[in-house]
Amino acid sequence: MAAPAAKPVPAGSYGSAVVVLLTDGQNTSGPDPIDAAKMAADRGVRVYTVGVGTPEGEVMVGDGWSMRVRLDEETLKRVAEITRAEYFYAGSGIELQRIYETLHSRFILERREVEVTALFTAAGTLLAVLAAVLSLAWFNRLL
Repeated sequence: MAAPAAKPVPAGSYGSAVVVLLTDGQNTSGPDPIDAAKMAADRGVRVYTVGVGTPEGEVMVGDGWSMRVRLDEETLKRVAEITRAEYFYAGSGIELQRIYETLHSRFILERREVEVTALFTAAGTLLAVLAAVLSLAWFNRLL
């Protein structure tokens, strides 16, 4: 049986539902980024995109592999726009650090107090009853 379809909500409506996507924007596998952005937007999730690389492309080398990366700013800007977030360009490590500091100030953190003593009480009661039944069975005192 298929899961029921999620009921769409306004894009960016969940303040604490955020994705920070650090990428060159090139889609090498998986779903289309625009379709994925629409799915996130329908669920109220904002996707902040951070682009790395250059529009001309460059070859990244590391640990015995090399890969040509080319920044696709248009896709990254569109993903951010669809989800009511923002696009940032990180041309250096210092810029990336500045972007993360900027993003940190925009996030909404929620603190909630949750009462858990009832769960511990129920678990303790269940264990006490189980111990009593096992004790009666051990000493052959059950009906």
